Amino acid sequence: MMKRPGYILALCAVLMMIFPGCREDSGELELPGSLKVTAVLPEEYPAEVTSYSLSWYDPGEQAAVDTFMRGDSPERTEWAEGPCFNTDTGSFYEYMYVYTGVVKGGLSYGYFYTDKDIGARNDLINRLRVQQPWECLTGYLTPWEYGAGKMEEAGTEDLDFLPYDDALARIEDKMSACGFPEHELLRGESHTAGLLNKNRDIYNRAAKEAAKGGGSDKPFSETFTKDDEFYYFQFRQTLGGIPFCSAAWSRTTTSAGGTPHITGIYNKEGLVEFYAANLCEAVEPLSTQEIITPEEALRVYVEEYSKAIHFVNTDITDVELNYLIIEDDKGIYARPAWVITDVTEIKAGEGELPHDFDYTEYEYTAVSAFSGVILERETDMR
Repeated sequence: MMKRPGYILALCAVLMMIFPGCREDSGELELPGSLKVTAVLPEEYPAEVTSYSLSWYDPGEQAAVDTFMRGDSPERTEWAEGPCFNTDTGSFYEYMYVYTGVVKGGLSYGYFYTDKDIGARNDLINRLRVQQPWECLTGYLTPWEYGAGKMEEAGTEDLDFLPYDDALARIEDKMSACGFPEHELLRGESHTAGLLNKNRDIYNRAAKEAAKGGGSDKPFSETFTKDDEFYYFQFRQTLGGIPFCSAAWSRTTTSAGGTPHITGIYNKEGLVEFYAANLCEAVEPLSTQEIITPEEALRVYVEEYSKAIHFVNTDITDVELNYLIIEDDKGIYARPAWVITDVTEIKAGEGELPHDFDYTEYEYTAVSAFSGVILERETDMR
């Protein structure tokens, strides 16, 4: 691994240490007043990275059924996504899709019991927890509209029904049984009754305020108890220790199936929801090349950013070496890129698509670690 000096960057005076010629009188590179950089650049990363040809991961129908399904003889039907299995005993309902169709590289599983339904669980996940940057797509603004920007982050404390580490281990065991590709824990969350009720109050106040302007989302009426507590885990795939990008980096419509990701919900009933898609497996190495530095990738970003006039302030908060899934008419490939995260605070009435509330916009730029060009789409092989 190469070790490079790390920097916390905010002013051009600091950037002069990174970008040759970034001096006030050089004219070669200037940091616009609307841009600041607070990212801590990686100190260790490989001097060379290998690109690979890939195939979509297939968990195998029987292995998936044996590992995830609780019913003895689930019914099998065929869907566009792939085979679907379901069990309905009257006391619980479960389903599982094995993604080998229009969706590839994984499976989804859901378990539902008395007085619980998909909508209620989705509300807990989508409305009463802080959405993380890689989950926030431009145009999906409900987390900010209804107060999630003010909600309290979940911790990783043990819940009464099972310790945090044990819940995580049980999910890992299921993935191991289905031969999941190399991955790492991206985030774990313990949602206690106290946290759920606190975030419910924040959401309800925001929803009531929004209703005055025509908002239709109803406040939560229930008080959450320990029976409602759950763990929420997010994982990301890695290859040789380098993570695949978890965010929507492509500047055009996703074509290769999106980014690999894995999520799981574990409560007192066990693993009640699991989703994995766009996972892939390395077929063979294609080439090993020297990569550009994160400083060079940042320079490419700044030069591109400086070509336009900006009326809002942007902060570069992260620069990370990732694999991207790139495709052509012959297959899919893993190619390295420096993925740059930028954050912009948008005020009500501002932005390309104005809204009547403030929100935070996250965008991702992928700079090829081989060529140093900004990649536009998932077919961009530069």
